[in-house]
Amino acid sequence: MSYTGHCNCESIHVTLPEQPPKTGVCHCSNCKRVGGAFSVNYFVPEDDLTIDDPNKTLKIFVDSKTASGHVIQRNFCSNCGSAIFTKSPKAPGKVFLKATLFDTVSPKGGEVFGEQRLEL
Repeated sequence: MSYTGHCNCESIHVTLPEQPPKTGVCHCSNCKRVGGAFSVNYFVPEDDLTIDDPNKTLKIFVDSKTASGHVIQRNFCSNCGSAIFTKSPKAPGKVFLKATLFDTVSPKGGEVFGEQRLEL
């Protein structure tokens, strides 16, 4: 059964063939600036992702000041600002899809940049 989510304003809908079994959590400073204390992602093949964007609100921010040192593409809704997915040259053919676009989110499978975790 397909797994569908959307941005905050519902201009963009994303669909995967099924819900991924695990999420990955990123604590890098860039992800925190984009969306909060950390980012919860699904690491999925780009070909598995279907994007419905009839109003053409999906835009790209090229992020060159990353903790990894790689230039990445952050795709977001230009209407509501929701992060949609990230592409990295270190992972060709894959995307980091924001798991919080979906109403149900899979459990955590791992974390990266844990040394940058925000402690409150």
